[in-house]
Amino acid sequence: MVPYANRIAGGCFTFGARTVHLQRNWEGDPHPLHGQGWRSPWVIDAATPSSASLTFEGGADDWPWRYRAAQHLQLSASALSVTLSIENLARSAMPVMLGLHPYFREPEQAQLRAITPRVWLADSASLPTEQVTTPAEWSFDRARPVVAVPLDHCFADWNGSALLLWPDLRVDIRATNCRHLHVYAPRGRDFFCVEPMSTAAGALNRNRDEATVVQPNSRFEIQVSFEIGAA
Repeated sequence: MVPYANRIAGGCFTFGARTVHLQRNWEGDPHPLHGQGWRSPWVIDAATPSSASLTFEGGADDWPWRYRAAQHLQLSASALSVTLSIENLARSAMPVMLGLHPYFREPEQAQLRAITPRVWLADSASLPTEQVTTPAEWSFDRARPVVAVPLDHCFADWNGSALLLWPDLRVDIRATNCRHLHVYAPRGRDFFCVEPMSTAAGALNRNRDEATVVQPNSRFEIQVSFEIGAA
C-alpha cells in the first residue's frame, strides 16, 4: 500500500496549506483506498529464483507529489522478507503511509497473537472514528481465534511482532517502522488479512501530523518478514 494505506474518507484531506482531492480507485468502495501502487503495474528491475526488485513511479496527478516506490522481495528456505520504500521526487514535503496487505488461508482454523494495546473504532463504512483501549474481546495478547469477532479495525501501539497459528503451521511476522496492525477478519469468508502499517488508518483525514513526512529527495521504508515453521 503506497503512498497511503486504508481509506481516505471522501477522497479529501488537507496537508499544510494544500487540500487534496483523490478519485475513487475501486468501484466497491466510495472512499479511495490502499494507494496508487495497489492496482498499478510495477516494473521488474531485477529477479533471481529467490529475489525480485520492483519499482513504481506515481503521483503528479490527483496525488500531487511525484514519487518512486520500490519493493524488494527476498526468499529463504523458510521466510519471505519484503522491503517497501518510497522516495519523494517532488519539490515539497509529502505525507506518506506505507503498508502490506497479505491474505491468509483457513480463517476458521487460525489463531493470532499480537500485542495490540489500543484500537480505532470504526463506523459502518469502516472509517475510523475514535481510538480506545482495546476491548478484552478484541485482544490478541494471548493467541485466540482470528474469527472470534468480525474485525476491520486498525490496532495502535503495536510492537511489530505477531504470530499466526494453524494446527499444522505457524507464521512469525516481524515488522520495522510499523506501529500499527490492521486486522481484517470478515465473517463467512475463506481468508483474513493481518496488515502491518506505518501509520494508523484515517491518519490523513485527521490532519494531526500522524503520517510520516518525507522531504524532497528523501525516502522512507518499512520492512516485514514472514517466517514459516511447524506449529
